[in-house]
Amino acid sequence: MSDKVSRRSFLKVAITGAVGFALGYGAGWFLGSSINQARIVELMREIEELKSLKIKPTFEGKINIYNWSYYINEALLDVFAGKTGISRGEIVYDVFEDPAEPLAKLEAGRSGYDVIILPDYCVHYAIKRNLLKEIDLSLIPNFKFVDEEFKNPPFDPGNRHSITYMWGTTGFAWRSDLVPEGVVSLRQIFDPNAGFLEKYKRKITMLEEALEVVVSCKVFLGRNINDWSDKTLEEVKEVLKRQKQYIAAYAGTSVYYEGLSSGAIYVAHSYNGDIMRLWSDKPETKDKVKYRVPEEGGTKWTDNLCIPKDSQHPITAHEFINFLLDPVVEAINSTYIGYANPVSASKVFIPEDILNEPAVYPPDEIRRKLWFLPMLTEEEKRKLDALWEEVKIS
Repeated sequence: MSDKVSRRSFLKVAITGAVGFALGYGAGWFLGSSINQARIVELMREIEELKSLKIKPTFEGKINIYNWSYYINEALLDVFAGKTGISRGEIVYDVFEDPAEPLAKLEAGRSGYDVIILPDYCVHYAIKRNLLKEIDLSLIPNFKFVDEEFKNPPFDPGNRHSITYMWGTTGFAWRSDLVPEGVVSLRQIFDPNAGFLEKYKRKITMLEEALEVVVSCKVFLGRNINDWSDKTLEEVKEVLKRQKQYIAAYAGTSVYYEGLSSGAIYVAHSYNGDIMRLWSDKPETKDKVKYRVPEEGGTKWTDNLCIPKDSQHPITAHEFINFLLDPVVEAINSTYIGYANPVSASKVFIPEDILNEPAVYPPDEIRRKLWFLPMLTEEEKRKLDALWEEVKIS
């Protein structure tokens, strides 16, 4: 968001102010709601009373957390310390840039962490290799606030090992000054007869992730995303071979990030988080680069809260996860980092410019058409790899 810096500054002051936990509800005041303001006053009174008490930790007294960089309002760690009585110095917070890093630590069997945030496909991988503790949902009463669409995901049936932290989408970004009609439908992207591919020949990139491209193509063809029959894959292959004659490249984040910024790329199959980062890093692109999920739908991805198998402080880990799922905490976090959270009850505390930004919260008619990427069997993965290799060399 173009005003992310000022919003972050506001929230940091709000949360770390004199009344600590009470002003964690600052997002409500930010919206100017008299109801939320009254709740803050009530909490301020409670906090003043609590300050006179000596709080003893009711948990293990320590927690080690491993998360993506820039993916939490770190002032919330102070709030968690005050709420639990754990010394702030005993809350260790480390960050990574690539999910291969936490996976490597988990596989080594001595991660040293109690809560790790993992993408959905990494959760699936970690579960298969018995790298995560089972989550005791009875210790996480705030799980009741999690929206149904994030419960029982295909990569972790029953939420036995993970709970959604934040979520986003895969869609299309474009330069509105160069592509005034925008991207509305997958037909523009996959059907040369629509004219879009010819009009913007060699100015369109598709993601380099085979599964993302193949699944989107299946949806364009009206096929089930879990259909890995030879007939369907042959149809997909032919569509992608035709499309390849028109696109510039299969591209990763760094390529389309720079291309959209400079105007070298007009349209990019992309992740919403990358586009929001572009807007944040280069505010001048906010009016030029647009993003949406096509009318047929798109991928829904999640980052997830997990407890490593070797966690030494599992009770505190459960309490921290429960804390993060509080609707007000979720609102503060989403407002700060600019990502959608899985708790709809948090929306009353989130500024309208975030709620109304389709790159963050797609409209309901699109949200109903979002899907998780399928978890592949070994045979399906073999078929995908073979198809992708044939398309790339065509």
